[in-house]
Amino acid sequence: MTRPPEDCLSSTERLAFDRFGSGEPMVLLHGQGFSRRSWDPVIDALSDHHDVIAVDLPGHGDSPRQPEGRGSAPSDLAVAVAELLDELGLDRPHVVGHSSGGWVALELGRLHRASTITGLAPAGLWRSAPPHMRLAMRQFRINAKLVRLLAPDAPASRLVRGVSMLPASGRPFRLPYEPVRTMVHDLAVAPGFGESLRALESTRFSDGAAITAAVTIAFGSRDMVMLPGIARRRDQLPDHTRWVTMPGCGHLQMLDDPAAVVELLLAAADPDRRTQLGAPLR
Repeated sequence: MTRPPEDCLSSTERLAFDRFGSGEPMVLLHGQGFSRRSWDPVIDALSDHHDVIAVDLPGHGDSPRQPEGRGSAPSDLAVAVAELLDELGLDRPHVVGHSSGGWVALELGRLHRASTITGLAPAGLWRSAPPHMRLAMRQFRINAKLVRLLAPDAPASRLVRGVSMLPASGRPFRLPYEPVRTMVHDLAVAPGFGESLRALESTRFSDGAAITAAVTIAFGSRDMVMLPGIARRRDQLPDHTRWVTMPGCGHLQMLDDPAAVVELLLAAADPDRRTQLGAPLR
């Protein structure tokens, strides 16, 4: 992938981002502990159709933590992203988010700062954060720190990658090396990991009826992180939400099937193709 000559930082030194391509703007928001690099498998294909802005959320990647006095809940992170949109002169771009970034995308919808919203396995669709997820995220963080300390180039073998990514991937033994290594590194070093995880665990997404933008939610058929009946509740989503299942994918859909994710995101952003994704929830 051809990357820009240097990473970009917003004029207020708040959020780092990369920008690729041309067309209608599409903002990409990563999941908990990751960075904008988690979108690398789909950036090239998306940038053939859109002006793509991949953002590091506060305390992740190259973005500093939230300033003193500003929270780290998804609604707080959405305000930070909205400020970046103002700096870039973007009123209501297409917004895509993965996991906790999907929750941030929904919060941007509540702020009326998105023309469409696509959530890949979004967090927050629960009554309370599932205990297994609380434990798993902390264990992933510990494991990533150990790997980075003891074997910085791991997981190099397909077998080790597969075993290490079993809980998160629907196709763990097919995952490419570089994206997995990048995710492990990002998870190990994200300075805002703790406060953002505690903040999202203490609440849930609500008041989705205020969202007027088109909403598409997609979960992988093999997602063992956001479990059905526990973390995929639909009651707080707007009635016009379209709900999609991605066959064979786990929680990390953009690694499990990048081509299918690209097709989904392009269709969700296109009013002429959106109806192909199914009928609204209600």
